[in-house]
Amino acid sequence: MTHSKGSYLFGRGLGLVFGVAFVSWHLQQAGLIGERGITPAVEWMRALEARGLGYLDVPTLTWWLGADDGALTAICLLGELASLALLLGAAPGPSALIATLLYLSLRHVGGPFMAFQWDILLVETGWLGAIALPWRALHRPGAITPMPTLARWAIHALMFRLMLLSGAVKLMSGDPVWRGLDALSFHYWTQPLPGPLSWLAHQLPGWVHALGALLTFAVELVLPFAIPLAAAAALSRRDALAGWALRVAGVGFIGLMGIIALTGNYGFFNLLTIVIALPMLDDAWLARIPKLEVGPARSKPASRAANGLATLPIGLGALALIFGLGGGPSLPDVAHEALTHARAFHVTSTYGLFARMTTTRREIELEGSLDGETWRAYRFRHKPSDPTELPGWSAPHMPRLDWQMWFAALGDHRQSPWLGRLMRRLLEAEPSVLALFAEDPFDGRPPRYVRARVSDYRFGDWALLLETGRWWRVEPLGPYTPTYSR
Repeated sequence: MTHSKGSYLFGRGLGLVFGVAFVSWHLQQAGLIGERGITPAVEWMRALEARGLGYLDVPTLTWWLGADDGALTAICLLGELASLALLLGAAPGPSALIATLLYLSLRHVGGPFMAFQWDILLVETGWLGAIALPWRALHRPGAITPMPTLARWAIHALMFRLMLLSGAVKLMSGDPVWRGLDALSFHYWTQPLPGPLSWLAHQLPGWVHALGALLTFAVELVLPFAIPLAAAAALSRRDALAGWALRVAGVGFIGLMGIIALTGNYGFFNLLTIVIALPMLDDAWLARIPKLEVGPARSKPASRAANGLATLPIGLGALALIFGLGGGPSLPDVAHEALTHARAFHVTSTYGLFARMTTTRREIELEGSLDGETWRAYRFRHKPSDPTELPGWSAPHMPRLDWQMWFAALGDHRQSPWLGRLMRRLLEAEPSVLALFAEDPFDGRPPRYVRARVSDYRFGDWALLLETGRWWRVEPLGPYTPTYSR
């Protein structure tokens, strides 16, 4: 049983995800890490140089290109071009490698705004794409070069690690909400950026939430083992069993990602995970896509080289899996050293989403004033602020300031030093930072004072909506930061 069509779609899909990620970041880059941004990349690079670090410690092309606005823009533009080439199937292997190196560079200078697991996952997937995809232009549109076998299994191994660890951390954390199957009773309204269907999902009966949590555990803790089952079946030449196991797991993973995408906004994460699952679907199952024709097999030397390179991420991924499952102390020192270097380049990583379910939601509201008496709010583009507005769609775009405001609200303001820098930029009415907001209440004029207040948010019910038109119940909690002034 062959998987050529799914492998082909993986390459095109990876180009799409890279393109979305680069464009999304490009739109926000100036305000986040530009020279006048919240956490300027040039300052970060100076700090790295002062510590005597270099490329092998922090692998970013800004060591040579610089980290000013022009260099950062060039990295984004080159990344977008490489993504487009990958999407179109032009020299897929080299295009994937270039996109990966460029995105890795941004990841390392992006500060807290590039610290998400799916940024790391995209880089790791990009390395695998550079190994598994053809290092020459396709002969003609629609022709498919089969993926080298071991390289394809390296992608399956990544999916195994991603899903299994995402389920394992929920149990290993000891979170009573997950263990009691109550997590989804909170998830839809406490997640960072709810979507327009989140409110409706929250209104479902408690038993539906419990069933959803149980199915999540089934997909994350049970279905991954279909991958080693398929590997064992393939080795024993039981191709039908191997294809069936991969197909069932792949469809289950894609289904879970689809449900998550419908009920929340997670940037490009869901799309990326679906792309990683595509090589699990066999050609017979994808036969309804007639224009995808399997082309001539790749030459043996190229296949041998790709399969040889694939052993590195497979081996390092196995070490990362052991580490993620709590087996770090049992690993020898050489394994820890290998993981340290691999993590710098994001060749492998441990993953684990929603290890603990948040059961409250605090929203930080930024306000400015010209006189210290009348305060006006800075409206965010995507995070909840107006209780009468239903949450909207933002994915696959990743609004990084909105996300970081959610993380900041989980703790004290001193735990998020970038927030103070944001408020000082608002006092200066910095245009690149103001562009991150949906509305500047002062039309470009600098306010004299800026403050942050916090409120408790939770979804209301049908009665509240029909009576007041409010989707959220909001309770002000008071100041979050001291008032900043100029």
